[in-house]
Amino acid sequence: MLALGCGCALTVPAAAPAPADLAAKLLGVDAAQQDVWKRAAKAGVLEVAPVHLPVNPPGDCNHYGWPVATMAGDALIVMHRRIPGHRAKGAGGPHPKMSYGIVLRSTDGGKTWSPPYDLRDCMKPADRNRGGVVPLSHRAKFDKGNQSPLGYKVHLHAIGTARNGAVVAVNNHGVFRSEDAGRTWKHFSRALREDTFKHPIINIGPRIVDDPKRGLLVFGNWFGEVDQYHKYSEKLVALNSRDGGASWGVEEHPVGFKQYEPAALLHGGRYLLVTRDQNQVRAHRQMTWRPGQKPVVTATNLRDPRLVDTVDLSFNPLTKRLEMVRSERHRMQLWLWSIDPADWATGQWRRECRLLARAGRFYAQADGFHPAGAVIDPQRGVQHIFIYTGHPNGPAGVFRITRTLRTDKLKETLTLSP
Repeated sequence: MLALGCGCALTVPAAAPAPADLAAKLLGVDAAQQDVWKRAAKAGVLEVAPVHLPVNPPGDCNHYGWPVATMAGDALIVMHRRIPGHRAKGAGGPHPKMSYGIVLRSTDGGKTWSPPYDLRDCMKPADRNRGGVVPLSHRAKFDKGNQSPLGYKVHLHAIGTARNGAVVAVNNHGVFRSEDAGRTWKHFSRALREDTFKHPIINIGPRIVDDPKRGLLVFGNWFGEVDQYHKYSEKLVALNSRDGGASWGVEEHPVGFKQYEPAALLHGGRYLLVTRDQNQVRAHRQMTWRPGQKPVVTATNLRDPRLVDTVDLSFNPLTKRLEMVRSERHRMQLWLWSIDPADWATGQWRRECRLLARAGRFYAQADGFHPAGAVIDPQRGVQHIFIYTGHPNGPAGVFRITRTLRTDKLKETLTLSP
């Protein structure tokens, strides 16, 4: 059901909206959508609930967005940004407590959440604000007069659970690791820092994979330098770490287009990736990759008039199909798609059902959704999808959409037309 009670420990002054009211405002859905969610909740196939809302945010940093998640044992760990906005104009300015690494954890399937923790709090003071309060890759947006090249050469973020159970997170502040399922964290001071990583800034996709032969893998593309914002290459770049995240090597291959935020999955002995085509920002393409080899690029039927978003890519153990959660930002909707793994090379996906539709025009009155970095929980038979939604200048908040892995039952219950 549409659960509008927030599990976070929030202090709400009398003048602030109650979390339920704020959640409804940020979601921006109409009565028809709420009725669909209620019907789905009653059938036990879908639940929508807040994770972290901007109640008492620091300064102008009331845009909580771009969540990614992983699971370690029975713990869900979510990481998101706390910044002034998606659109810089009108969003306000930076604040000492703005962060690109806010984490929360849950051990009851997302019903309740720990207090938020800022990963910068485990950094050395000299690293925390290296080059400025605004991290290196975002100075062109929120600190235009700061041309300092100091900082960590990462844009966006990724999270994953290693084979030994450790949680690793990479974001604009560097590389972090937790040995106790997200309770406590350490920062690798030198990893991906400008004096140790002699490469351009790398934009990264949402998932960290622990490869049995190559160690930790993070996928992305070169992004330019502090004075070259959004200067994409036409490469697939794979970072790999054999020491748990302390140091990183680079493997890069030409792919022939400006790709961005690839969602990666190790399946059938190869890496399957779905990435944004930034040439016109109107389509997603597939890449199939084996380490040491050039990726195979496939065109898909995943096309929109404009403004494609980062996707989540997973393998559903019940349906035995590859499934994708994908925004349609041109109409502010969220959809589930699928494909038989045997048909991967065709790039022809099946549109299954609509999970969410909200009011507003993207980047004007509405913002969302970045469903990337979702989590399959086979024990509970569900997928936890984490999104953000709200206004591009803030406020925006992080929400959980938990849906059954029985995609046929989900589709039948939602029965939404395109």
